[in-house]
Amino acid sequence: MAVDTDLEDVNQTTVYIPFDNSDDANTNGVPPSLFPERDFHQGCQLRFQTCKAAWGKCLKRMQELIHSLHAPVVKKSYTDELPGLPYPELPVISVTSSSTSSSLFDEISFRLEESTDELFDDLNDHFVTHVFPSDCATITGTMKTIVTGFVSRSPTGGQDIKRKPSASLAAYDIALLEAWYRAVCNARDDRHHRSRLVIVMHDFEQLEPQVVQDMFEICSLHIPCLPLVFILALASPPSPSYIRATYPHSMLALLRVRDCPFPLAEKSLHDILLETFFDPVFEPDIMIGPTTIDFVVEFFTRHTSSLDGLLSILQLAHMKHFEEPLSVLVPAQALGRSKDASRLLLTPDAFPFLDALFARVHRSALIAPVEHATSWRNATVDLLLSSVETARDTFRMRAKLFRVAFRLVLLVQQFMLVHGHKIVQTMPDLMCLALRGRLGGVYGHLCSIIRNLPAAQLEDFVQEVHDFFENVPEDVKAEEDEVISRVETAYKMFCREENAQEISDLLGNWLSDYFKLRIVALEDAPLWDIWYTGSTPFPSELINPSPRASILAGLIHPQDYLSGEQRNGDDEDDDLPDISILFKGYLESAKMINVYDWFQSFVVFLEGRKRRVENTRIPDGADGTSRTPSRKGKQKQVEDEVVDEDAGEDEEEWLVEVQARFIRALQELDYLGFIKHTGRKVDHVMRTVFDYPE
Repeated sequence: MAVDTDLEDVNQTTVYIPFDNSDDANTNGVPPSLFPERDFHQGCQLRFQTCKAAWGKCLKRMQELIHSLHAPVVKKSYTDELPGLPYPELPVISVTSSSTSSSLFDEISFRLEESTDELFDDLNDHFVTHVFPSDCATITGTMKTIVTGFVSRSPTGGQDIKRKPSASLAAYDIALLEAWYRAVCNARDDRHHRSRLVIVMHDFEQLEPQVVQDMFEICSLHIPCLPLVFILALASPPSPSYIRATYPHSMLALLRVRDCPFPLAEKSLHDILLETFFDPVFEPDIMIGPTTIDFVVEFFTRHTSSLDGLLSILQLAHMKHFEEPLSVLVPAQALGRSKDASRLLLTPDAFPFLDALFARVHRSALIAPVEHATSWRNATVDLLLSSVETARDTFRMRAKLFRVAFRLVLLVQQFMLVHGHKIVQTMPDLMCLALRGRLGGVYGHLCSIIRNLPAAQLEDFVQEVHDFFENVPEDVKAEEDEVISRVETAYKMFCREENAQEISDLLGNWLSDYFKLRIVALEDAPLWDIWYTGSTPFPSELINPSPRASILAGLIHPQDYLSGEQRNGDDEDDDLPDISILFKGYLESAKMINVYDWFQSFVVFLEGRKRRVENTRIPDGADGTSRTPSRKGKQKQVEDEVVDEDAGEDEEEWLVEVQARFIRALQELDYLGFIKHTGRKVDHVMRTVFDYPE
């Protein structure tokens, strides 16, 4: 083989060994189900497609909301200039936000370079480059990053160009940028220099102030020839201003700073959650539960207030939800048409899934209790799927009415805040209380305030509630006809100038009954866990992992990662990979490890394992075939180590193989950082890890 030839060639420094999956038990590429006792063969693929569609719908909605939050920031432009200045000022736009993510500046760059909007009151293509704190250790490095960020592009918009090292101008010379920009204007026939050079400076607070001051002074000297615009990404609060507090007045006089504060991080989080999962019009395929909201708020406030992190958390919540086999029924007709679904679920491998679905439907409220004794005799796949469709429609409408009632609670709360009433709960607290069905204390307090409103405030309140129900969807109006008619009655009573106290008492009681009816826990709906995450714990270990503990656990207990079976006794040692064998001796050694002694212990371990495997072999049968039990994975590798007496394998070749395996495992530990080489003893290495989980 070519691989064997390359391995024997001493001139080859690197050899590519193609992956061979012949020993892989799962050759069809389908991930194993976490619940095989109630899943079917195609369940993983179908759930993946369903999860992808559900998350895509949710992601599109949140991206629209994030773009709407970015819109006021992106539209800031520099088009007006003050006349009569002794020298031109350098345009600077400071974007202040503690939750600023890369998506904001990616959107700014896209809209500037692709001319999708009139950010500078024109439709010209602009050039954008990004500068990070690691690039600004010195003024030379800073100017080189800025200049090369532009001049590496072709003036005609073609493929990026590569400058020759023998060029007359240095890479950090701004005169090189000036010459390149003249070439751009000539190529575009832009005599008025309408294309701007935008420099986005990320993490501006981490830059060295003296370097930044020198950079601004150099750039300000070339403003007439280079239309530079700086966008500064700030994480500090807008007041007091970091720029004005850090830099001297002599430098600030060269700049024309326009502050562009981003919405507060917590407000952005609340708006995205509210408009995605509690909007009367938008219906997500999966409704998140209170535990997910609690984790989102905790992670957002304690770790990082990044909108990208919010998207990652909600994506993990969707992936966690679709581990459940029944979640394949989230969309309507998830398994296809009735005939296709029946054909799929009547196959033998789908019987466990069908049994689980049958048990869930008959435990739910979809079938009357008196029918349970006989209904199972007439149950068919079509009837089961019809019951699921009924449960889906019931849950969708119940969740929609829940969201409308919750938005009305927020409307009442906002009205009370405007008129001086004190409200303690935050938006996420109200969301979690409502999802748990424990919002009675909140809306009870609000209804008691409604009963005591003066006539002038009550009239405004009735008008707002009346307008609220005018804007709800038509299907909600049909379901909430009773409460809408009562609000209409209160509105007409005001027009007849009747007693305000009587109206306030009636309206407070009506709204209290309405909230009590609609704001209930969604777990009461049949088959709710198909469309609602509920109180399922969030997999926090996926969003905030512990690499050190995971690596140590994988080295100490590799069986937990290589197979799902738990083995006891000597079999565990027989399945250990080489790196785990070496790590076992690593943990038993002192601070300094003698490499030769380590190798000898490795040889003793492998020889002992080889003898145990030889003792468990079964003699060949009369037909000449081996009766050794067939093994897979690591067991097969162990059997390959057994010396066949008939083949007459040389002991020297065995030691060479063991030595190669030892060197490879030692290099893997070195790559992971577990050992440190010392110059004093070449035959010793030093441990770097001393404590480990038991």
